[in-house]
Amino acid sequence: MALATITGGGTFTRQNIVDINNNFTALTTGSTTGNTIWCSPGATGVQNQDGSQERPYTSLSTAYSATRNGQNDVVMLVGDGTTSASARLSANFTWSNSATHLIGVSSGVNISNRSRIAPTSGVTAFANFFTVSGSGCLFQNIQWFDGFSTGTTAQICLTVTGGRNMFQDCHIAGMGDAESAADAGSRSLKITTTGENMFVNCTIGVDTVTRTAANASVEFATACPRNQFINCLFPFMTSASTPLGIKVGAAAGSDRFQLFKDCLFINAIKSTSTTMSGLATLAASIGGLLLFKECTLVGITEFGTDATSLAQIYVDGGTVTAATSGIAVNPS
Repeated sequence: MALATITGGGTFTRQNIVDINNNFTALTTGSTTGNTIWCSPGATGVQNQDGSQERPYTSLSTAYSATRNGQNDVVMLVGDGTTSASARLSANFTWSNSATHLIGVSSGVNISNRSRIAPTSGVTAFANFFTVSGSGCLFQNIQWFDGFSTGTTAQICLTVTGGRNMFQDCHIAGMGDAESAADAGSRSLKITTTGENMFVNCTIGVDTVTRTAANASVEFATACPRNQFINCLFPFMTSASTPLGIKVGAAAGSDRFQLFKDCLFINAIKSTSTTMSGLATLAASIGGLLLFKECTLVGITEFGTDATSLAQIYVDGGTVTAATSGIAVNPS
């Protein structure tokens, strides 16, 4: 958005005030060359919604429909500090426009952000909640919560098929209901095809619903290369040893490398959770490797569940008391 020139004499017109507010918006959103579109799902009584700060859209779908592919348009998703202002979805949502960004307006925490996307209350569960097929997009300070009153099998909170997208300070909260947490096909995040996405200071998963099956927080599929997870948190609550943090289920399902740097994988074993037998299960010859740099596992016995998985994992970090790297232990 270009900055407007403020004109007028000794008094301000309504247009002057709108221009001033829009100038501040442009500055706080990095002076994007595209349009800034406001979405405030908790707003009431808004007439003649046009996506401006004064008359924001209350539907995320409507706000997204005002964006343009490849133009660096920005949707500002406004929270109110509670779940009541969540953007509600009653069907799978696909973000297909490239270079189109979604910025949350809330406190900035990376657990349960209140600039939030969640299912419509009472809606029939659908398996694929939110898909990003566009490339070169920024998602910042957003929570996707995939929890239904009645869930279904093989629920996936966020599927990313596009490439070179940035997710910063986001919470990808999958398996938020008992049905999905009990199914081996469920995921919080599935990355496929293009790759080269980056997740910085994000939380992936929840520890408020108990997982009972060999589902996974993250799955890599279809040879997606060079995804990075920097300073991310992976919470777990389980009643079995089989849930996974990471899964590559097929040969050539990954490519080159998947990097985890300064990440914490925390299984809530002091809050009745069952110790997990391994963080990752990888098919033979996945086509790449998993690299863990200065990561920590709590309540998880090993980085891989079997010899095939371990042979494709590389760990770099300081050696702790148990002569292992990255696996947290009680002090001796």
